Amino acid sequence: MDKLLADVLRILREEIELYRNLAEHARQKTALLVSGRVDAILESNKTDETYNLKLRILEDELSRLCGELSRAFEIPCEEFTLLRLADGVSQSIAAEIKAQTNLFKNLIAELKSINHRNTMLIESSVRYSRGLLDFLYSASGSYQQNGMFRPMASLQTTVSRRA
Repeated sequence: MDKLLADVLRILREEIELYRNLAEHARQKTALLVSGRVDAILESNKTDETYNLKLRILEDELSRLCGELSRAFEIPCEEFTLLRLADGVSQSIAAEIKAQTNLFKNLIAELKSINHRNTMLIESSVRYSRGLLDFLYSASGSYQQNGMFRPMASLQTTVSRRA
């Protein structure tokens, strides 16, 4: 039992460290989005994928361990949480579980905020790009000396009846 609890705490600490790294990476990505360096953004996306893969592996392991703890403490799987687990263990381990869970929640909130900001930057860039494309698409002439568009004469299309 103690080994299972120690493994859960170890995984929680590893996840917390990964989320710290992911939050720092997201802050760096904000700077990349502002600067518009596409090559660096694409490279950053690869790093995101690596972090997500590591987190998925840890989550799978944590899920397996929590399933074992759920059975050991006779807590139904659908009601099992780390905080509920903390109610059934020694006070020192319960305090550690609660502290790690609280830290984890704070990191998730911080990362969510950073990701929201990055999403807003991306959406703003997309709207700006669409506006430019719409502007260029609707242009029907070339520039005049004063920088204004020179209207082009409309083209008459002739369709041959033999064609």
